Amino acid sequence: MCDHCGCRAYPRIAELTAEHEEILTLAWVLAEAERAGEPLPAEELAALTRMLDIHVVKEETGLYPELVHRQDLSASQLAELETEHEEIHQTLILAHFGRREYYALAAHIEVEESELFPSAMFGFEDEDWEALDVAFRAADAMLVQPAQPAHHGSSTVPL
Repeated sequence: MCDHCGCRAYPRIAELTAEHEEILTLAWVLAEAERAGEPLPAEELAALTRMLDIHVVKEETGLYPELVHRQDLSASQLAELETEHEEIHQTLILAHFGRREYYALAAHIEVEESELFPSAMFGFEDEDWEALDVAFRAADAMLVQPAQPAHHGSSTVPL
């Protein structure tokens, strides 16, 4: 994962980055199972789906809107990122997650870490970080709720 700009010094960016690392670890287990012709491991599939549901809420209700507000993320870029969330979610629903899907996920994460996180670090003011905190606390509250898909942003189904 990227760490050249120092954005991990910001707690919410560090949190998203740590989640990215865990997401990629779980995703690799799924991709390798599919490559071996085995069914996707149910426990890892459920864990990845749940983690992504919460992670996407943080991005689509916290990070992305703040970047759009600061004009660091265009409407077309936002739509593309949300579409990628939806596509990954659909592959998990279908229990089809191979290396192609893994690398698409990794590329999505690379954009966030190399472009969006530094934009937040360099551009966010105190009120932007506070808005991000509110969105993250709401997403974290999902951890104590029963697992169910959340609907947010322009996506109909979270990642």
